[in-house]
Parts: sequence; structure tokens; C-alpha cells
Amino acid sequence: MNAVVKPTKLETIFDHNITDVEFEEILGEPETLDEYLYSLSQDSAYAHLYFLYELREDMETAKLYLNKIKDDRYRKGLSIASCILSN
Repeated sequence: MNAVVKPTKLETIFDHNITDVEFEEILGEPETLDEYLYSLSQDSAYAHLYFLYELREDMETAKLYLNKIKDDRYRKGLSIASCILSN
């Protein structure tokens, strides 16, 4: 039996109408979607969404994306860094 593996689509900041200013604030110089996706993991994409919604001051949505990050150490590190930066 031959199985066809379909690539999963990552949910990214590009799916959330990010502006050039927001992109620059989160990641620096704007990139094309292909450049952005080149080595992106879903956890990193969720982290970027977390930062995007923090920037937009929508903490409820930001926490939603933070909690989607599967890597516990990565998630906790982001949460700690965010607390430090907000003080």
C-alpha cells in the first residue's frame, strides 16, 4: 500500500493580517512567506503569534497561542521572558 503524506499547513502570522511594522517588531526585516516558512516549526509559528497578539494587546488570544506550544521548556521560556520585558 502506498500512502501519500500531505504536508500540514502551519498557522502563521501571515494568516493573521500582520503589518510590516508588526513583522519588523517581532522578527526584524520583512520577509516573503517562502523565506519565513523555510525552517519554521509549528511551535515557533505559535510563538510568533503569541508575540503578535501581545503586541496588539490582546492577551487572551496571546495566551491561547502560548498554550498551543508543545515544547514545555520553550513555552515556559517565552512566558518568563515576556514577564521580564513587560516590567
